[in-house]
Amino acid sequence: LSMQSMVEALGLGDRDRIDARIKRSIDQILTRQSGNGGFGLWQAGAGDFWLDAYVTDLLSRARATGHAVPDTAFRLALDNLRNRVNFAPDFDEGGEDLAYALMVLAREGAANMGDLRYYADQKAEALATPLAAAQLGAALALYGDQTRADRLFSRAARMIEGTDGREAP
Repeated sequence: LSMQSMVEALGLGDRDRIDARIKRSIDQILTRQSGNGGFGLWQAGAGDFWLDAYVTDLLSRARATGHAVPDTAFRLALDNLRNRVNFAPDFDEGGEDLAYALMVLAREGAANMGDLRYYADQKAEALATPLAAAQLGAALALYGDQTRADRLFSRAARMIEGTDGREAP
């Protein structure tokens, strides 16, 4: 069952109407992109790291399904994520925004394998949520490092089960 058939079955619109709505949404989102590629909630401006990853993910998925996203805007969004990763502060617990950004970059073939390995090898235990561990695992799997990916997927499962020595989220 495709997303389009689900949308139509729910009476949310036909393909042309949905495509027009997605185009308007992309256009509106891009009005909130600043010159450095980051995104603001209500206007262009300094974006939040997680928000930048989320919007870049949305634009990536839209492009993958054939929707028009201007190349320059998309390149700036990816460049912004790479810059945010390069200048991300060290953390003892957290990393949710970083893991999300790395997954989005990896899906686009734009992640740095050294970054992926560093976070998998040095910071996996510091990732605060099962989702962050799974996203970093997905990034590694996309780059063919299944051993590290499986280790992170296992960590995510242990976190969900509450068997990793921390409280379940």
